[in-house]
Amino acid sequence: MALLLTSVPRPPAAEGRKRMGEVTCPCLDTLPQLRGLTLNTATNQMSRAGISGSDRDPVDDCLVAESVDRLQRLGERYCYPTDYGRSKCEAWDQFLPPECAHWQGEGEAWDHLPERCRGTLMLREQEDCQELFQTSIASLPWCGEPWCYVDPGNCELPKAESYYFPGKGLWYSYATCGSSNYFEIWNAVQLEMCQLFAVVEKPYPIMFLSCWACAFLQQLIDTTRLLAEHQDRLCKTQRAYLMFQLLVLVTETFANVQRIPWSRHDFWSNYNLYAYVFINSSVFVRATMMFQIVWDWYNARLLKYPVMPYHIDHGSTWTEERRAALLVVIFQFMSSLGVFGVICLTHLLPALLVYYWIFMVVCTVFVKSRAWVAAIGLDPESRFGRALVMGTNSFMSCMGIQVLVTGMVRVYAGEWQGGYLAPLRNDFLSRQLAVWYSCHLGKGVSTIEVLQDQDFINLFIR
Repeated sequence: MALLLTSVPRPPAAEGRKRMGEVTCPCLDTLPQLRGLTLNTATNQMSRAGISGSDRDPVDDCLVAESVDRLQRLGERYCYPTDYGRSKCEAWDQFLPPECAHWQGEGEAWDHLPERCRGTLMLREQEDCQELFQTSIASLPWCGEPWCYVDPGNCELPKAESYYFPGKGLWYSYATCGSSNYFEIWNAVQLEMCQLFAVVEKPYPIMFLSCWACAFLQQLIDTTRLLAEHQDRLCKTQRAYLMFQLLVLVTETFANVQRIPWSRHDFWSNYNLYAYVFINSSVFVRATMMFQIVWDWYNARLLKYPVMPYHIDHGSTWTEERRAALLVVIFQFMSSLGVFGVICLTHLLPALLVYYWIFMVVCTVFVKSRAWVAAIGLDPESRFGRALVMGTNSFMSCMGIQVLVTGMVRVYAGEWQGGYLAPLRNDFLSRQLAVWYSCHLGKGVSTIEVLQDQDFINLFIR
């Protein structure tokens, strides 16, 4: 996980892609750790010598990889090349399921992969064998990156313990092959984010539905003013809702802070991790929605009268603008214990300079949203029109800030070495609906299961 949080130094271009790895971190030729994981799939005969250089047992035709995708495909097994990750730098994963390619043949690849395509990577690279595996249209960044297994005691470059074969003492390195380690950002980190924080990067459709559901819910809550004596100000129900939201935001912020393993890495790495967790959690989404709710109240002229307790809000001495500003500061910044303010300085402001055009797009939607609602024949001041404006602006503000902040997290992690748009492309590809579903609903959709998932609840029940 640490590789998500720190920049990965790249070897000089002229030396970066040596076939055998860097001198300071050579690729391993023998992997006794994988003894017992190679077999002949026709006879189910296990290897007698394991993978050990020229002494490989000739009956081996598969390296058995199980539960490669522990989040979505737990228990599935795959036939990988018998020299997987060994001896040289290769893009070993480019044509391998389940993440980088999909089986195009009949049945399951385990049972129907032709014998001529089993064995080493060289056999897999035959044209008729490669045609059996269709690479993903939006392939993940690490699929085409070369890497190899290395000895952690003989490697001075960035390395990480094997994710596919845990507990075997295997370590791999992308840096020794002159590439960046995108893998931990895409697999290990997503799994750990789900397990530790119940958080993964949210797909755009989920964010869209969440923002619009909340917008229409707020208009339903707003109807309670019709039962109040004074309908030109916030009613008791709305004020109670404010206090409830603030309590939830503060308690969940405390919970997220406590989940960070602050003693595991240096402070910057831990802080960068917290920024990633916070911006992808429903705490941020809820806080940003509260900003839009306050903006809606301000436009509806509901902040003319005191909102906070009298000893804070002194009636006529306060303006609507002052009340709106105070509520925004409380919900957008103080509810996160001030951390979001720091994130704005370290991540959001730099992102506004680097990816300023995203900010311009969001601002354009803000300015035009009311006109667009009017253009379709609806009154922006009506309850339905207000919901449309709030839902649209909430989605754009949430997604705009999320993309900018996570983009900078990825820039700090070294992803911009893949190009100016690489962090944004990676953010887009990481928002997979299947991953989100597996994290939040994969264990079941019963009432008990759903109510136990706080992040899911916060997205749709506010």
